[in-house]
Amino acid sequence: MCALDRRSFIKGVSSGILAGALAPGMNLMAATPPAERRKSVSFYPVLNFDVIVVGAGPGGIPAAIRAAQAGAKVALVEEDLAVGGAPVDMYVTTLFGQPSVGLSKALEQELLRDHGLYNYESGTKPKGWRFFLPSAYVRLLSRNIRKEKNITLLSGTPVIGTMVVDKGNRNRVTGVRIYRNGHIQELYAPVTIDATGTGVVAAMSGCVCMYGSEAMSDFGEPVGLEKASRAVQLCTQMFISERIRKDAIFPAGFKGSAAEDGYIGANRLTKEELERRATGIFFHWGQSVAVEDTTDPVQIAEAQRDCLEKYEERFDQLHEAGFAVHIAPKLGVRECRRVKGEYVLTANNVLEGSMPDDTVAHAHYYMDCWGMKLPKNMKTKMYGIPYRSLIPLNTEGLLTAGRVISGTRLAHSSYRVQRICSNIGEAAGTAAAMAALNKTGVRDIDVKALVADLDSKGLFDALKK
Repeated sequence: MCALDRRSFIKGVSSGILAGALAPGMNLMAATPPAERRKSVSFYPVLNFDVIVVGAGPGGIPAAIRAAQAGAKVALVEEDLAVGGAPVDMYVTTLFGQPSVGLSKALEQELLRDHGLYNYESGTKPKGWRFFLPSAYVRLLSRNIRKEKNITLLSGTPVIGTMVVDKGNRNRVTGVRIYRNGHIQELYAPVTIDATGTGVVAAMSGCVCMYGSEAMSDFGEPVGLEKASRAVQLCTQMFISERIRKDAIFPAGFKGSAAEDGYIGANRLTKEELERRATGIFFHWGQSVAVEDTTDPVQIAEAQRDCLEKYEERFDQLHEAGFAVHIAPKLGVRECRRVKGEYVLTANNVLEGSMPDDTVAHAHYYMDCWGMKLPKNMKTKMYGIPYRSLIPLNTEGLLTAGRVISGTRLAHSSYRVQRICSNIGEAAGTAAAMAALNKTGVRDIDVKALVADLDSKGLFDALKK
């Protein structure tokens, strides 16, 4: 677990010291003498919004849509050119976690209707697991963002800093700086949402961040480690294989999980069973690797190169066996920063099924903490995500969404999956719009009104069945 010195960090960000370390292509600018730098860097016009959402992924897109539908003028900022996040970048195209409600349910229904991978030859539809091609997410999510006239999408623009007013016991985030075409642009809004999946916006703003595994005694958890550790969950190189010959069969001894049309373990099907499968598209967990610091993109890139090198022989075997291989552009990262909030979710909440009074999203998934041995008989229950876990400590004007919300490593391993991240995103976007439009702080909104609004949109339908 690490805590950053807030005032020192804010001073560094505001003076531009960190710009070169935080943005691709900024190293040369950081090394340029100040006088020359002033000549070479210009600013795009300052833009003002009601809400800024950073990260157009599983948590950020629902946040932006709900804030826009509430009447807020929204900037959706994404460092990649294409929206989608993990399903597009990392090929995490299978939807895990429960419940499927609200926007998550609506988007999933669109995916199944328009982009489902069915066995058309036999006329059967998939059972169990469902996965989709990454391009399906790009098309679907882009279409849904375009529907919202209140959303301004700024793609290909990494955030390189935040504007922070450091006053009193609580600093206030007033906007972000993005890197655009070699220049800097400033975006201002009363509320910013960190839906990056890395918590980098919160870190830039001087928030307290949690990283690695806590000791069991830190939060009174019944399982975990005796001593705290900076180790995080393994990262995995995902890939998709596609049959390009009718007689294509996985090589003997092929290892690694695979799924096709909703069926797990396609690599263990017999030759006859494989031949009956019509689509012949398979989704794989490939090589997994430990990364010491998943907040560092250089380390992640190095780990990805190692993964590809170790799996090169397997890729060649697949090609010789009659399969084309599509490799995810980015290494699949399960765990990065968690932003410490007004409330820290723990393993106890997950196991006991706690439902705090300020619950704004429901979640149900087992504790899937790669690299940590947990009792196999542990059963989790539907539990509530409290609004307080979305509010960073000592910070105003900022909310978190998705997997970066406040929780221990064990709790995080349960709520980090896409359906749950989407539900949290809806709550964050709705709350942000309420605060911005009512000109109040994120702590001062009417939480009962927020819960009622979310309820009216079906976010709590799972407990009504």
